[in-house]
Amino acid sequence: MKEEHKKIMIESLSSVMPYIAFISELREFIEREANECQDIESFIEKLKKLNEKSDIIRRTDGQIFLSELRRNLAKLSSD
Repeated sequence: MKEEHKKIMIESLSSVMPYIAFISELREFIEREANECQDIESFIEKLKKLNEKSDIIRRTDGQIFLSELRRNLAKLSSD
């Protein structure tokens, strides 16, 4: 995965931290998958699949992070 995408993932997580209930779980997932995934699209798909299996609180955490990530990625592509 591109370093700029990893940076955006970390920035996105930092900005939504006050709204996340299970921050350590989400951070571990992000760190692990950022190193394993080839690109940002495959990371997003893995997060979506994880959310499908999660309880409502963890699913909400994932959606909050994913929304922020997409917003930041859109800003990157518009620059």
